[in-house]
Amino acid sequence: MADTPETPPAKRARKAANPKPASGTSVTPKPAAPVKTAATAKASSDPSVSQGLSSQIAPIKAQAEKAARAAADKLNAVDWKAHIDPLKDQAAKTAISAAGVAKDKTGSAMQSLAKLISDTAGTVDAKLGPQYGDYARQAAETVAGAADKLDSKDVDQLMAEARDFVRKSPAVAIGAAAVVGFVLMRLAKGSDEDKA
Repeated sequence: MADTPETPPAKRARKAANPKPASGTSVTPKPAAPVKTAATAKASSDPSVSQGLSSQIAPIKAQAEKAARAAADKLNAVDWKAHIDPLKDQAAKTAISAAGVAKDKTGSAMQSLAKLISDTAGTVDAKLGPQYGDYARQAAETVAGAADKLDSKDVDQLMAEARDFVRKSPAVAIGAAAVVGFVLMRLAKGSDEDKA
């Protein structure tokens, strides 16, 4: 493309500024120098601008620190124990009430089980022999005695006895808890199937 009178002067200047390298030689481009705007040059050379920014930031920083101190003071001023103690007492009363209801239901369930075992002892006598019927009667008496003991004690006594038992033989307590949990799960699953 040759320079003709129709070529604009801007293109002519670009052509002259970018001469083509000779073939076989490589030219690495030079990085451009950073361009400083007038505002950047003024801010870096004028200390009054940086002092102006500091004077604007200082009140905001002081206000934030004051708000943080006020929030910390409010948190420290709250008597958390006064708020938590009523909740703790209410939870303890609810737990004791639920334990009492569970104790009553367990006692009645054990009495029913003892009656069921006692009633089936006659059938066991007839089918397996009187020796096995006696075992069934002894089991019924044992379950009925446990139910009577359970009914005669209050929840606090039962909890104290349970703590003592766990301290004396933790392995047996864990095993018994696992068996009771399994039995309760099976009972709950069976009652759900009966409803369906």
